[in-house]
Amino acid sequence: MQMCPHFRRCGGCYYLDIPYTQQIKKKQEYLNNTLSFLKGVKIEQIHPSPQEFFYRNKMEFTFGGTAEEPILGQHYIGSFLRIENLKMCLLFDERIGRILEDVREFARKFKIPPYNKKTHTGILRHLKVRVSKTTDEMMIILVTTDAFNFHDEFVEVFKKYPFVKSIYHGINRKLSDIALCDEYNLIAGEEYIREKIDSISFLISPESFFQPNTQVAHIIYRETKEEMKLTSDEYVLDLYCGSGGIGLYIAKDVKFVYAIDIDINSTKILEENLKINDLKNLEVITGDVRKILPFVKRNNFDFAICDPPRSGMSKKAIRRVCEKDVKKIMFFSCKIETGVENLKEFLKCGYKVKKVIPYDMFPHTPHMEVIFFLER
Repeated sequence: MQMCPHFRRCGGCYYLDIPYTQQIKKKQEYLNNTLSFLKGVKIEQIHPSPQEFFYRNKMEFTFGGTAEEPILGQHYIGSFLRIENLKMCLLFDERIGRILEDVREFARKFKIPPYNKKTHTGILRHLKVRVSKTTDEMMIILVTTDAFNFHDEFVEVFKKYPFVKSIYHGINRKLSDIALCDEYNLIAGEEYIREKIDSISFLISPESFFQPNTQVAHIIYRETKEEMKLTSDEYVLDLYCGSGGIGLYIAKDVKFVYAIDIDINSTKILEENLKINDLKNLEVITGDVRKILPFVKRNNFDFAICDPPRSGMSKKAIRRVCEKDVKKIMFFSCKIETGVENLKEFLKCGYKVKKVIPYDMFPHTPHMEVIFFLER
C-alpha cells in the first residue's frame, strides 16, 4: 500500500505510520484503562475492520486557495485555515483523487472563488461525497455560499463517471465553517443512492446518517442481532434512529419497533426505507427523545437501542429511558469519553453492564465504536 503523502498534515488520518495491529493494541489499552471502573465485566477484544483502507462511505472536503488556483482537500491537523490539496485519500475511495482534480479544474476554468473564512467572501465551500459500498453508487454534493449559475457545467464534469448516480447543490449561508446546508437541490440523477446489509436496503440522502464503515456496520448489526436472541415477540425502542440503522435491520424479526429521532429529514427517509423493505411493524416518531418518550403509550419493552451522536445522551433523556420498563439496553458509543458519562447514569438507574464489545469502525484514527449490553 502506497503511503499517503498527506497523512502527517491532513486532519483525516492520525495512525498511518503505525501498523494496523499496533493501532488496535493502542485502542484496546485505552479502552481497558477507561473502563477500569467496571469491576468484573469482561471487555472483549476489539473487532478489527475487514477493510483497513478505503473503508469510509462518506467524506467532506474543503475549498481554499484562489479562483485562479483553487485548493480542494482537508484541513491541516490543528488548523481551520490551512488546507492540504489532496491528490488521494486512503480512508475514502480509490477514485476520489480523479474527482477532486476534476472539480478543481472545473473551479479553475470558470474562475469561481472559494469561500474565505476571514473575509466571509467567495462561493465554493465544500465538496461532500457519499458512496455505497454494496452497490458502488456515488453521490456528489457541492456546497456553496449562495445561488450558483454553473449547474449544467458542474454536472458535465461527472458524465464520464457512470458510478456517479446523484448530484446535488447545497447552500450554506452561515458564517461557521460547517458542511451542513440550509437547502439542497438535486441537479442531476437519482434522489438517493442505496446501501444494502443482508436483505435490508437503506436509502442514502445528502444528510442521512449511516455508519461510516459499511463492512463494520454489517458485522455489528449481525452480531448484535445474534446477541439479542430474538423470538419474534419482542417490543423494541430504537432511539436516535436516524434514517434507519439496527432497528430497521431487526424489524422483520421482532413484534414491533418504536423508532425516535429529532431530525425530520432522517425520519422522512426512514419512512421511505420502510416502504422499500415492505416493513409495517415499525412506527416512526419525530421528536427529542427526552421530550417525546413519555408520550409513547407502551411502557414495557424487551430492548432499547440507544445510538446517540458523539455528544451522547442528556441526563434527562437517560432518565426517560429508565422510567420505561426496559429489560435490556444496547448502548452504542462512538466517543468513549461521553459514553462513559452516559453509562454511569444508566448504572445509577439500576442497570448493570453484562458485556462490552468494541469494534474498530475508524481505522487509522483514534476512534472506535463500543457497544454496552445492559440489563436490570
